[in-house]
Amino acid sequence: MSERTVGGDTPKHNAALLAGLTDLLQLESDALPAYSVAIAGLRRPDLRQAMEAFRADHERHVRDLSAQIRKHGGVPLTLPHLPTGLLKLGVQMAGLPGGDRAVLLAFVSNEWQSREKYARYAAQPYPPELSALLRRHAEDEARHYAWATGALDGLGCGADTAVGQATQAFARFHGTIADAVEALGRTALEATVRALRPA
Repeated sequence: MSERTVGGDTPKHNAALLAGLTDLLQLESDALPAYSVAIAGLRRPDLRQAMEAFRADHERHVRDLSAQIRKHGGVPLTLPHLPTGLLKLGVQMAGLPGGDRAVLLAFVSNEWQSREKYARYAAQPYPPELSALLRRHAEDEARHYAWATGALDGLGCGADTAVGQATQAFARFHGTIADAVEALGRTALEATVRALRPA
C-alpha cells in the first residue's frame, strides 16, 4: 500500500484516513469508561495509581487523535463503537466482584485488542507526523498490556497458569470479534465521507 493510499490529499484517500482515525478515537472512547470501572474496582493503591497513569495516556490519545481529525478536515466524534464498546465495558464490569485479579483479567481481555489494533495502524504508511504519533500510541498500548500481564503474574495468574491461558484465549476471541464488527463501521464511515465530499 502506497503512502497516497492512506495519506493522500484526494477525497478518496482522505476518507480512508479520517475513517481510520475515527476508528481509533472510538477505541479510546471504548477504553476510558472501562478504565474508570477498573480503577474503581482495584483495591491495591499501587495498581490503581498505575491504571490512573494509563488512563491519562488514553486521554492524551483522544486529544491527539481529535487534533489530527480536525487537521484533515473531519469532525472528531468521541463516541464508543456500537455495540462493541458496551461489550468491553460489560467485560470490565464483570470483573468487579472478584477483586484485583478479576479486574486485571478483564482489563487484559480488553487491552489485547487495543494493543493489536494500534500496532496495525502504526504499521500503515501514513504521513510522517501521523505515523510517529501512532507509533507512540502503539508503544503506550504495548506498555499497558505488558504491565497488566506482569501484574497478573505477580498475583499468581500468569500466562503459564490455566487462568492466564484461558484469559489470553478469551482476549484473542473477544478482540477478533470486536475488530470484525468495528471494521464494518469503519467501512460505512469511509463510504459516507466519500459520498459527502466532491470527487
